[in-house]
Amino acid sequence: MENKETSNLVTNEYERYRPVYPSEMFDDIFTYLNLNKEDSILEIGCGTGQATGGLVSKDYTNITCIELGSNLAGASQRFHRDCRWNDRETT
Repeated sequence: MENKETSNLVTNEYERYRPVYPSEMFDDIFTYLNLNKEDSILEIGCGTGQATGGLVSKDYTNITCIELGSNLAGASQRFHRDCRWNDRETT
C-alpha cells in the first residue's frame, strides 16, 4: 500500500480526526480570487468533502470535485446529499 492510498482505506477515521477548515479561510480565498457565486470551481482531491462543505456553505454551487479514492468519494457524496453528483470511474 502506498501512502497516497492510506486515507481511502481509513475513510471514517480520516473524517473523524481531520481538523475542520475555519469559515474565515473561505472568505479570504473568495476575496483574494474575486470569485462570484456562479463561477466554476475545480476541487482536486476533495477527500470526504470537507472543503466542499465550506464552499457550499458560502453558497458556491458550481463545483467540480475530483477524488480518485472511491471510499473518500463515496463519503463526500453521503455528507453532501443535496449536491448533484456525476460518478465517473477510471481504471
